[in-house]
This record gives sequence, C-alpha cells and structure tokens, in this order.
Amino acid sequence: MSDDPNSAIKLAFPRSELRHRTVHGVFINALFMGGAEVLVLAQGLIVTVLLGPQSIGLYGIVTTTAVTVAALRRVGIDEAFVQQRESDQELEFQRAFTLELIVGGIFSLVLLCAAPVVAVVYGDTRLLWLTAAVAYLPTAFALQAPTWIFFRQMDFLRVRTLQVLVPVVTFCVTVPLAAVGVGVWSLVIGPAVGNTVAVVAGIAVCPYPLALRFDRQARDRYFRFSWPVFVAAGSLLLVQQGQMLAFTLHGGLAAAGYITLAVTLTRYADRADQIIATTIYPAICVVRDQLGTLREIFVTSNRVALMWVLPFCAGFILFAPDLVQFVLGAKWRPAVPLLQGLAGAAAIQQLGYNWFSFYRARGDSSRQAVEAVVMAAGFLGLALPGLLIWGTWGFIGGRLAGAVLILIVRRHYVRALLGVELLVLGARGAAPIAGATALTLAVRALAWSGPRTLVMAAVEVVVFLAASAGLTWGAERGLVRELVAQVRARGPAGAVVPTVVP
Repeated sequence: MSDDPNSAIKLAFPRSELRHRTVHGVFINALFMGGAEVLVLAQGLIVTVLLGPQSIGLYGIVTTTAVTVAALRRVGIDEAFVQQRESDQELEFQRAFTLELIVGGIFSLVLLCAAPVVAVVYGDTRLLWLTAAVAYLPTAFALQAPTWIFFRQMDFLRVRTLQVLVPVVTFCVTVPLAAVGVGVWSLVIGPAVGNTVAVVAGIAVCPYPLALRFDRQARDRYFRFSWPVFVAAGSLLLVQQGQMLAFTLHGGLAAAGYITLAVTLTRYADRADQIIATTIYPAICVVRDQLGTLREIFVTSNRVALMWVLPFCAGFILFAPDLVQFVLGAKWRPAVPLLQGLAGAAAIQQLGYNWFSFYRARGDSSRQAVEAVVMAAGFLGLALPGLLIWGTWGFIGGRLAGAVLILIVRRHYVRALLGVELLVLGARGAAPIAGATALTLAVRALAWSGPRTLVMAAVEVVVFLAASAGLTWGAERGLVRELVAQVRARGPAGAVVPTVVP
C-alpha cells in the first residue's frame, strides 16, 4: 500500500503499533461491551419479572419503533468519517457532525409524527405519549458523535468509557423506578437520563468544537457512501416492525411481549461480532488494498466470533424451557419456541456477519444493500405467511429459511472479494459445539428420570459449558494463544492481525 499521505489514513500512533492496538482493542471492547450487555440483560430480566407480558409488549412496540427509526437515521456517516483521508480532521469532523445532526433532527421529527400513527395502528392511546417521549433518541445519538474521533484514532478505552455511561446510568434509574411502581414509563425515563449523561460527557472531552459546517461536496461524498446503509437500515426496520405488528395482530399484546422477549434475549448472539467488527474496522481501512491481509483478518475474526455465537445459540436452544420454567415464570411459556427458533436463525445469520465491513472500508457499501433486500424479501415471503398460516412454528420456519437465503448471498460476496469459503469456516466452528450439545443431550436422556428440576438444568448447563470450552480449546488453542500473546506484548510492524497456527 502506498505511503502517500493522500492515499493512506493518518494514524494517531506509529504504524508499528497497529497490530497490537487492534488485538488489544478487541479485549478492551469485549470487557466493556460484555459488562454493559450483562447489565442490560440483568435489567431486561428484572423488569420482565416486575412488569409482566402486557407492559413489556407495550414497550416492545415503542422501542421497536424508536430504535429502528433511530437505526434508520444511522446512514453510515460515522463509518464514512473513519475511512476518509482528509488532511484537516477538525474541519472534516465538523462537516460530518453537521450532516449527522441534520439527519438526527429529521428522524426525531419523523418519530414524533409517527407517534399518533402507532397509537392508531395498535389501538392503544398510551402508545401516543410513550412514542413521543422517545422521539429525542435520533438527535441524542447524533450528539454522541465525539466518539467517532476516538474510534478513528483506535482509542478504544475512551470510546467504551463514554459509551458505557448509557447502560450504567439507565440501569441505575430504570430498575428502582420499575420496583416502586412507575411501570412502563420506567423504561422510558431511564434511557433518557442515560443518554443525557453520555451526551454531556462526550461534548466535555471532545477534542474539536461541535461547530456546524455545511459543505455540499462533503454532503455528496458522504451520502454516496451512505445510501446503501440507509437501505439496509430500512430493511431491518421492515423486519423488526413487521414482526412486532404481525404478532400483535395475530395474538394480542401478550404475543407482542413474547416476540419482544425473544428478540431482546437472542440479539446477544451478535455481540462478539459487533465487538470484533467495530474494533477492526479502522484497521481494515488502513490495509484495505492488501487483499491477503484482509483475508487473514476476516478468517481470524470470524473464528473468534464463532466461539461465542455458536455456544450462545446452542445454549438457548437447549435451555430456553428451563429459563422460562425456573427464572421467568410459566406466563412466558409461549415464548419458548420463539427463543429457540430465533437463536437457530441467529446462528446461521452470524456466520461471516462482518463481511460488509471489508467492502465498506474499500468505499463500496452497495453490496450490503443487496443482502438487506434479500432479508426483507425473506421475511415478507416466508416468515410472515408462515405466521399467518401455521402460527409460531410457521414464523420460525420462515425465519430459518430467510437466514439461509442471506447466507447464500453473503457467501457469494465473500468468495468474490476474499476467496474464503464460509461453509468450511462455519463447519470448523460448529464441530466443537455439536460435540458439546450431543454430550448434554446424552446426559439429559440417560441420567435423569421424573419431573424436570433446577438441579438437573444446572448440571446440564455446567456439562455444556465445560464441554464447549474444552472442545473449542482443542480446536482453536493456537488462535487463542496467539491472541493472548498479542495483548501481552507490543506487536511488530506489518500485519494487523497475527498469523495464526491452524
């Protein structure tokens, strides 16, 4: 790759540190994001028990609308800022921030205007005020733009310290409010306080002033990159809002609560991918013309991600009935098939999840739009008819078939750019978890008799986790050792990720 400053990203540190910073960043992000997600999961379980299916269903409608609209406004301006190579970074940040704030303000207005529509569609006036109360979210996310600067500099510690403020403050406000009887409004007030704290903290440490600088050329440049990201976000909005509406109309507010619970818990399947994808993206931008290095990064990052994704999804399939019986309560029993089915779909869909980052880093974001359209088509043509005709199991079958279609598209693009076979990569990651699952099922079939107890479930969880860890270590110990070595020592100049022993 050329050393011309106009063709390479200017790093805030010596290039010889790139390899070490990338691997070290994965561990920092895992620590912070893992801790934050445990907090969010704990909050979700606590308020689920305190509020019950109908209140969770009510909030599920609101949060699905708000979060997906907020996601729709995220058109990739932040990623375009990371991969740009302008000389004046302060001016470029202010241009990008101005565009992000405009987009965030527009979508806040969209969400505000959508509030009465949501109330009418679902036939519940409470949704009017709840949806209006979260209309600030797109603008609040835009005001957290200072994290882009630290992300581009690969200063992951500062990025995650700022971002973790939201879940920590939200938990500290939401749970007490839910406990004293504030009800569904506790789920609105808590995030509002958390986002406010994060915005104030981000502005306080931002190295550049948040000036507004509108530039037409910058606008055109950013939006050429961003329109496919918008299509992808729109497709996700269609799926998330569509399944919420479909379950509500099909089974009422309680059914909305069941799908909300399933989506909320199974979404943690993608956390390893998110941790790794967000860490390596700046590094990919630096070496984006070195296809051999990109191939190595892709394979290594996916092998690491599968160590989390597959045990998580298999664990949900095995133990979702126990989670409901011993933790959530019998009123959540209808959610069991959804928990298992969405976990299965997630296992398929997470294979090669970060593929689009490699195209984006090379300035090509259009391929992701193709996958997004296939995702939306699979939902509309398979999952939705399946729900209407065969109920919950029909919906699950449709989601699984849709995940396979997505994998077919993804496999094509990965082979075209990187020459990697996704199915081989997936089979390698699945083998240890298949063995652990078989051992757990053998214990279940041979060791127990009589009614299911908490002790039985706990023993099986230990067996599954121990077997998964042992078999994965046997298959991937070279990878784990190399990554740990990179965290402990400063890496030499050259590759972004280590050459891993197969």
